[in-house]
Amino acid sequence: MFSFKDCKIESCHTYVATGSEYCYRHSPDREEILSHTNDLLLSPEPLRDYCITNAEFGPLRLPDRKEIIACNFACCTFHNIDFTHVYITTSFFDFSLFDHCIFNDIDCRYSVFSGSKLIHCDFSGSFIVHSNFTGIDSLDSNFSSSDLYFSTFASSYLKDTPFEDCNLKKCDFRFSDQRRISFKYSNYQEARS
Repeated sequence: MFSFKDCKIESCHTYVATGSEYCYRHSPDREEILSHTNDLLLSPEPLRDYCITNAEFGPLRLPDRKEIIACNFACCTFHNIDFTHVYITTSFFDFSLFDHCIFNDIDCRYSVFSGSKLIHCDFSGSFIVHSNFTGIDSLDSNFSSSDLYFSTFASSYLKDTPFEDCNLKKCDFRFSDQRRISFKYSNYQEARS
């Protein structure tokens, strides 16, 4: 797992960026850290136990079958990132912004996207189980043809975001604000709403 050590700046309680004594925002080597992170994301090797927060990425096309395992990308901004066929497990993307990102056919387990904003993102055809999307704002995004078993979208704002032909068994939509949402061909009756 990534380090839970706080930034060297006494008043900052953000986790340090991997390989630094400072969080990304306070690091004197921000450009170097960001460049190294981009290299790691573009490498076919698995990315494990990595932490960088409050950074901005894009545009990027991650390699097929890229593995992101036990990483922390909280409060980051992702513009035009293609995550197609990526494997994500036990990773944190909470309070991040995803703009025009593609997540087609991803395998995502036990990961956190809560509090994030998804704008024009496509998660269709994906396997996303036991993952947390609580409190997201989703606009013109797509989760169709996905297995969302035991994932939660509770307290989320979902607008123009179809969930067609999905497995929604034990999926949680309680207290969500749904506008122009389609659950056509999905087992919505097995979800919690």
